[in-house]
Amino acid sequence: MCDSTFTFGQRGSHYFQCPSRRDHMRSPKKLGKLLTSNQILQVHHVTLGFENSYLLTWRDKDGGDHIDSQGLPPELANFLYAEDRQHVLLRKIPQLRLTLGPYNRSFFVHDSSAYLWMNLPSGLLSAIQSRVKEGNWLDRPRIVALGADDNFLLVTENHSAVWDLSNYRTISSMLEFSRTQDRGIQEVHHIVLHAHRYQCFIAQSRNGTLIFENLPQHEVAGMQAMREAILKDTEDAERTTRLVRRTSEFQTRPREAQRRPSLQHRVTSTRDSVDRKQDLRAQTRGLKLSLSLSVSVAGLGKLLG
Repeated sequence: MCDSTFTFGQRGSHYFQCPSRRDHMRSPKKLGKLLTSNQILQVHHVTLGFENSYLLTWRDKDGGDHIDSQGLPPELANFLYAEDRQHVLLRKIPQLRLTLGPYNRSFFVHDSSAYLWMNLPSGLLSAIQSRVKEGNWLDRPRIVALGADDNFLLVTENHSAVWDLSNYRTISSMLEFSRTQDRGIQEVHHIVLHAHRYQCFIAQSRNGTLIFENLPQHEVAGMQAMREAILKDTEDAERTTRLVRRTSEFQTRPREAQRRPSLQHRVTSTRDSVDRKQDLRAQTRGLKLSLSLSVSVAGLGKLLG
């Protein structure tokens, strides 16, 4: 599988990204300037929201990580820009992930260690709270998606899934079917709901397959181009994983070989033992001794006087 970003804005904007391709349209003016500037080496994450609101996390050419945003709820902004006593940002910027609900009234954000949410649908809130005990996660969220009219989806790291997707019937049916299959939910890599458009979603499986429905017409071409790119990136990622695994296995073999005698060494030892037995038999033929292979050299010395 490969990392990807899909997000929809309320005013017809979108941002799609995978390792080999980026597609965006109708971006808020400030965001558009940043995305087309030469400052950015790598985009970590983008979330589009109500009107011209957005979150962008990125890395510059000197390796510094940055947060840029506009129009986000103050509680969310306080979380994103929190600093320590030395005025260093607390958040792990490359790991920041944000989901915005309709009109930015709800959100779920985390950086893989710190989490914050606000005004979540009651079913989603209950599902999340039931997985927290004494401030620690029993089963961390892996996918959180917020849709129109309090629709939502939660998939956890242990592949438990909870949803209310009455306005997204196709993806709801797909999840119901996946739940009946071996590793079905586990194969779901990423799902994004359009918070301002019924039945509009994007789903990515671990094997790189993309499924989408009811995208605005001006976004369909961009998504079609992403299909081929994500399949290729997924294949490349799997090939790299296999190569790393084989390299790791190869590196452990010399150490194992040192701990065990080689086949050649064992054959040589056996041959030396046979030759020694034959020599000893020749020397002791007149004494009528019957010697076995288990007799040691020291024992032979005693027998021979």
